[in-house]
Amino acid sequence: MSEAGRPLVAVVCSVPLLGEAVESALDFAEVRAFAERGGEIDGLLRWLMPDALVVDSDRTAEGATAYAAAHELPVVHVSVRDRTLRVYRFGEWEDAGNGDGPTPEAIRNVIAGSLFARGGPVR
Repeated sequence: MSEAGRPLVAVVCSVPLLGEAVESALDFAEVRAFAERGGEIDGLLRWLMPDALVVDSDRTAEGATAYAAAHELPVVHVSVRDRTLRVYRFGEWEDAGNGDGPTPEAIRNVIAGSLFARGGPVR
């Protein structure tokens, strides 16, 4: 949790509009957006220690899995090109789409569920 007591959600994206969309959809979280420049994601995650991560590239999504598995970090992968939404948790990727594509509301729901689900997330 951030100093303000709100969860910290990192957005690492190649499409800057994604960071803005996530920030506007997550009124319950502190959102910090970072440009995806092909760098290694593990170092950013180790120093930032977010409560959740949103990414928009396959390479960044896969690069985050080792850290995510070790720290129980939910990773939401938004593929604008494929219009898919998936989440990495419990050591595996699962489809989290609702058929409407990766809308800001769908992203909000997945992150909120990953962070606040009572008794753990629904499998």
